[in-house]
This record gives sequence, structure tokens and C-alpha cells, in this order.
Amino acid sequence: MTRPKAKDRSRGKPFDEPERKYLCSLDIIDACTEKRITWNKTFIEYAEKELEAGSRPVDIFRGAGVGPELIGRKRIERCVARWRAKIKKEERQ
Repeated sequence: MTRPKAKDRSRGKPFDEPERKYLCSLDIIDACTEKRITWNKTFIEYAEKELEAGSRPVDIFRGAGVGPELIGRKRIERCVARWRAKIKKEERQ
């Protein structure tokens, strides 16, 4: 028997008050507004190490309590792409 896939969050949908409260309660998030999440530097460093070790981005975020059902798959992809680009830029300097 297969379990139905959880639906991802719609793109562009603002976070409502309960979602913001939940997100702000997590140690991996410094701040959250209706449209933005400010990630904790420690989580970013952890995620970078896990990515280098071969972990999937979705698994890293889900393990931290913020899967695509809550924040959206695209947000996860863009965070990871931004963090990887920053690492490459720092390596070049």
C-alpha cells in the first residue's frame, strides 16, 4: 500500500499567523514574516555540510521540521542554490 504524497505549499502564498508562530519557534529560524524566512547561520552551516555529504535538500529541511508541505519545494531549492552560490563565491576569493 502506498501512502498519498503530501501536497507542497502553493507558490506565493503568504504564511498565516499560526504558521509564522510555528516557524519562529524553531531554533533554525531567526525571523519569519508573511513572505520571508531568515535562517539561522548554524542551520545554514549544518545544511551545507549535509549537502556535501550527499543528503537531499528536502530531507535536510524536513528533518529540521520545515518540509515542502509547510514552506514549499521551490523555497527549499532556492535556499540551497543561494547557499551553494555563496560558497563558490567565497572559494574563488
